[in-house]
Amino acid sequence: MIFRSTTLAALMCCAASALSARAEPSGYERVISAVTLSFGDDGSTDRAVLVDNFDAGADLYIFRAIEDAKPDSPMNPTLVKKAAAWNGAMWGSRPSLDTNAKNSLIVKSQNDAIGRYRWSETLTIVYRSHEYLVAGLTYESRDNLDPRAGGSCDLNFLSGKGVRNGKPVEIKSGAIRLIDWSDEKLPKECKF
Repeated sequence: MIFRSTTLAALMCCAASALSARAEPSGYERVISAVTLSFGDDGSTDRAVLVDNFDAGADLYIFRAIEDAKPDSPMNPTLVKKAAAWNGAMWGSRPSLDTNAKNSLIVKSQNDAIGRYRWSETLTIVYRSHEYLVAGLTYESRDNLDPRAGGSCDLNFLSGKGVRNGKPVEIKSGAIRLIDWSDEKLPKECKF
């Protein structure tokens, strides 16, 4: 009898520990997208993580590798950009991260799921002179009820050149610091 009650008590204790461990969220469930890249020419292993902020947006965390850091030391974010991407609740409206051949960070937002107006936005992020910059913007929009509405633009802020609805355009604004970027900074070439 004593053996059984001790065993039962031990099992209940272990079950309670397992339940409490499951009840405490780790924070990883908020991660929407993550990529590993090298912002510099040094071959470092940098990371970017997009995290749901529970307010129709996603925050971007960028982690730069520290040259002399121990392999097991934790990385701290070198930049946190709140609401870096729009975040919807269903498929076709979730943001994501990617990289391109030049080791630039690509931040994608979209609404291709609900409503009349559909759009997609891609920001190209580079690291220059110790700053994270929005070097490029690709934006497309359409109206599901009016085929003539909407448009597209693809702008390179570093070169000052771009395309709006298939026609070349020149832009005067240079690269914008990522920390200063917002939807209000959308250039006139991309407003439809």
